[in-house]
Amino acid sequence: MECRLPTPGVGRRLLFKDIALPLRIGIIGAGAFASRRHLPDFLKDPRVEVVAACRRDPEQLEHFCDHFGIPKRYTDWQGMLDSERLDGVLIATPHEQHAEQAREAMMRGLHVLAEKPMALDADEADALAAMAAKSGVQLGVAFNPPYWRHTEEMRRGIADGRIGELENVEIFWSGSAAAVFGRAPMPENMAGVVKPTLFRADAGKSGGGFLMDAGGHLMSELLWVTGKSALRVTALVDELPSDMRAILAIELEGNVHVSVQLNGISACSSRRIRNTYYGVNGSAESTAAPFAVTWTDASSTIKVAEAEMPDVPTPVSDWINAIETGSILRGSPQHGAAVTRLLCAAYRSAASGVSERI
Repeated sequence: MECRLPTPGVGRRLLFKDIALPLRIGIIGAGAFASRRHLPDFLKDPRVEVVAACRRDPEQLEHFCDHFGIPKRYTDWQGMLDSERLDGVLIATPHEQHAEQAREAMMRGLHVLAEKPMALDADEADALAAMAAKSGVQLGVAFNPPYWRHTEEMRRGIADGRIGELENVEIFWSGSAAAVFGRAPMPENMAGVVKPTLFRADAGKSGGGFLMDAGGHLMSELLWVTGKSALRVTALVDELPSDMRAILAIELEGNVHVSVQLNGISACSSRRIRNTYYGVNGSAESTAAPFAVTWTDASSTIKVAEAEMPDVPTPVSDWINAIETGSILRGSPQHGAAVTRLLCAAYRSAASGVSERI
């Protein structure tokens, strides 16, 4: 895929030190997730102004924009990009749309903060990362782990040698996302200004099932915390293409072996999370909720609550900082592409029944 330099859009501004504040932001995908995660962060940051939003459903679009005081409203995202003088966009649409929308925005010289996954194809994800690097725009991918205090705690401690050389990792996540996958009624008290759509129930729109959706956060954590690349994966899922349960065996560089268990349709009412990183001198275990990290070695066990850990930026503040100063994003396009490569290999393995090299 050819990576083209951005062409001037409508009133496009310059990058980094030459850019004018506040940044003019447009929302592509004015839905439930954008409303509960990103919009509150945008509205409390004086360096940005949310000037436009897009959603195909005009009634839900009006409700969303009225709630957040967004003046310009579009039902066509390309029309918004062509008509508005923007500096950047948030992309929070169904998964299949992320890559095209990110590419079109970057071609106009706009910075992009995209919800995960950044693409459903590994080559396309790599091309987007290359395009961002070549054009100088900031492409952020809003995975959770780079923006969580407990994963930062483990990443820093493991990098500092607190548990010695890493040998094994176990990741376990169990809960129920049945409602957003169309397998159970949607709760009336679902978070967000507008209710979620059921795009996840369509594997064509979501790129798979629960592994592609929430499983992306687990792959992000694994790569973020260890700082290692994935070399090989073997995957077993309950059904294709719309899986809800998965078991993965992953080999990381440095002969680190990983087991992942993911259950998105558990009958248990509570969410259960337990992720453990084993080194030659000890271990780091994270549990939720609330999140905490327990460090264990031969002489001590120390549990650190998330409230005791140093704060980290949100995806929005990290992205704005990068636009303003040129700093390196935590949720970088390279990280996003690495997660996509791992997920795509896992789905190939689930389909073929054999291990897949990454």
